[in-house]
Amino acid sequence: MGSVAVVTDSTADLPRDLAEELGIRVVPLSVTFGTETFISGVSIDPPRFYERLVQSQQLPTTSQPTPAWFEEAYADCVDDGHPTAVSLHVSAALSGTVSLARDRAQRAELDVEVLDTRLVGAPLGLAAMAAQRAADEGGDVAAVVRAAERIAGQVTSLLVVDTLDYLRRGGRLSGTQAMVGNMLRVKPLLHLVDGRVEVKERTRTWSRALDRVADLVAETAQGGPVDVVVAHAIAEERAAELWERLGERVEIAGRLETMIGPVVGTHVGPGAVSVAAVPADAD
Repeated sequence: MGSVAVVTDSTADLPRDLAEELGIRVVPLSVTFGTETFISGVSIDPPRFYERLVQSQQLPTTSQPTPAWFEEAYADCVDDGHPTAVSLHVSAALSGTVSLARDRAQRAELDVEVLDTRLVGAPLGLAAMAAQRAADEGGDVAAVVRAAERIAGQVTSLLVVDTLDYLRRGGRLSGTQAMVGNMLRVKPLLHLVDGRVEVKERTRTWSRALDRVADLVAETAQGGPVDVVVAHAIAEERAAELWERLGERVEIAGRLETMIGPVVGTHVGPGAVSVAAVPADAD
């Protein structure tokens, strides 16, 4: 066990058993349907969330973690003998989680380096896993931060959604972008720009959208192997189609499939598929 602990949040959409196996501590955000609040990955899992989402007439709201969750995570690091921790979180442009992490870090009984990754979803999961590998190899805080930042600097992050309405209603996309996309009845291809979600391209069909995603991942690979995470919102068949297209174009070194969790799922809606890809030598 390295001296540096790694903490992230539930928007990384890491499978719970994988995070526990790797030793990554995950601070959960929450979703609220009306008067009922659920803690992502604790009191509600993705399948139950999407079942509730499609039945709900009102879009749920999302909330950053309560301070107690950070306090518990940092205290857990101390209990496990870690003198330091790197806490890497969802883009500050999308959530106040980083600000809260910095506040609680000042009160923790160990030194905590808080990092705004400017990522969300599968790319954040890749960054957290790279950070944990660096920690396991005996890296100090600077080395662990560098590992996460290398992923953030090289990752290709793409998302295809059925509709832009969820992003618009959740305030994560401008009304104009959403209106134009929906009027044209296209499958928008989204990406992250400076920590914010933007429309990259518009395609006419799901088949074309998945082809384009695979092409862009191949550009990232530049002929070399890539580590890939595919995440979906109850869209197993689309995820399978994407894996097939990726396998035709790139050499996949590391492969992980996961579900888009409740917090990200609130903003992208059911049916969405995302990919995060990074050159295999990036960490």
